[in-house]
Amino acid sequence: MTPLTRRLAAGVALVLGVSACGPVRQAARQESSPAAGPTPSERAATDADPGAGASADGDPADGDPTAGTPADGASADASTPAAGGEGVSTGPVSTALRVEGRNMRLTRVGDKELALQFELYNGTDADVSLGELGLEGRERLLALVDPQKGAAYGLMGADRISEDADVEPGGTARVTAVFAAPPEDTTELLVALNGLLPVMVPIASGTPEDDPALRGPHAEGSTGALVCKVSEGGKETFRLPSDVLFAFGSARLSSAATSAIAALGGRVAAGSGTVTVEGHTDAVGGDAANQTLSEQRAEAVARELRPVLGDGFTYQAIGHGERKPVAPNTTAGGGDDPAGRAKNRRVEIRVDSRSGERTSVPATGDELSGLRAEVDSVRRLSGYVLAQVRVANPGGRAAPLPYENHFTPKQLTTGQLAATSAAARHDLCGFAEPTYFDFVGTLSPTFAPDGLDELPAGAEVTLWGLLPAPDPSVTSIKLHLAGYGRPLEARITDG
Repeated sequence: MTPLTRRLAAGVALVLGVSACGPVRQAARQESSPAAGPTPSERAATDADPGAGASADGDPADGDPTAGTPADGASADASTPAAGGEGVSTGPVSTALRVEGRNMRLTRVGDKELALQFELYNGTDADVSLGELGLEGRERLLALVDPQKGAAYGLMGADRISEDADVEPGGTARVTAVFAAPPEDTTELLVALNGLLPVMVPIASGTPEDDPALRGPHAEGSTGALVCKVSEGGKETFRLPSDVLFAFGSARLSSAATSAIAALGGRVAAGSGTVTVEGHTDAVGGDAANQTLSEQRAEAVARELRPVLGDGFTYQAIGHGERKPVAPNTTAGGGDDPAGRAKNRRVEIRVDSRSGERTSVPATGDELSGLRAEVDSVRRLSGYVLAQVRVANPGGRAAPLPYENHFTPKQLTTGQLAATSAAARHDLCGFAEPTYFDFVGTLSPTFAPDGLDELPAGAEVTLWGLLPAPDPSVTSIKLHLAGYGRPLEARITDG
């Protein structure tokens, strides 16, 4: 059991089905990086009338979804799985725990479920169990994230969780995880698995390989909103996706919205001040209808926030309709841009602290001073950035790395990431409650087969996290690794 079971919240939960395979033979190749293939832009988009079945706020109507495009910055090295062909592969987080995720595929099962299937390869010299990695039903250290819509998708019934399995050296175990299905216009998702590097995986047509997990009883799965904070001076800003907070054309909060607002309340550092809730729509539908809907949605969120944050704040709700987009609603050629419209359908919450306490630059400490850190990459994924930092232990003995994927309101804990751009601080995005971990980032301190919270001599671990992106015009940021003591300059790339 990893330390993440100390906090029993349920979040982007999953169902696992596992079948163990024997040792990998000569035909099985070690692939520590995603397989090459066509980029998302080379995949054919679904043909549909962009305006069909949509009214105010441009939500796709039931049974007639709007055609979608891949998220901005989607992984350029993700390959499209063909029927019976190879999927996407990804390598280990730690060089001391050489496991790989091979042939990852996402396939719809009916209209309410999504199956993730992959082969977990054990490249170490000892048995590795799925339980050690939290890749089983107890800890569920896996997640699917939609950067385009700011959503995460969860468990399809606790009875469908399979038992643990051991993977012998050189062997593989096939893992099947069944999630709530995203909307039809979602074409790829970020797959996060404990022990493995995160990777974008396209949703392919076809039928998944048979597995008991696919035949369990259906239960309504959870959909969660990503809760992300940007701080500047005494101002904290949160952006929540309307597609998760509300049903199509509605101002009634969903159960996911209630959880997201509760989680947001736990991340507010200020104890008093002013809370401003602003509703925004896309440009589909009439101006008047969009204005009314944005006002109603802002008011609904403000009402829900008041008992969460308390009476130390004053509250105001404002609707902007379609007047303040953060992304284009149409392409350069005048066509529909579903990805841009999804970003524009949002509710923003701004908390202005009465005390004026500044929160821009995180204090990081020096607990990791004996280690060496350097930026691996910072990639834009729609309205987010995926940051990866390599941390190496150059010494002759194991070094402590007491990482936890848990949230502390006013400080980073060792190994967590934050970013600053100009005067703004960008914190890791979290899952709305309930969840087994707090952040979309390195899921646990499982960096070696025989222990937690330390990095073996000569080993290297990649710590990663998803953060709210700065303005598109910003091309570089400073990454702050808690415990390292000094910021790391990083250039932002697209995809």
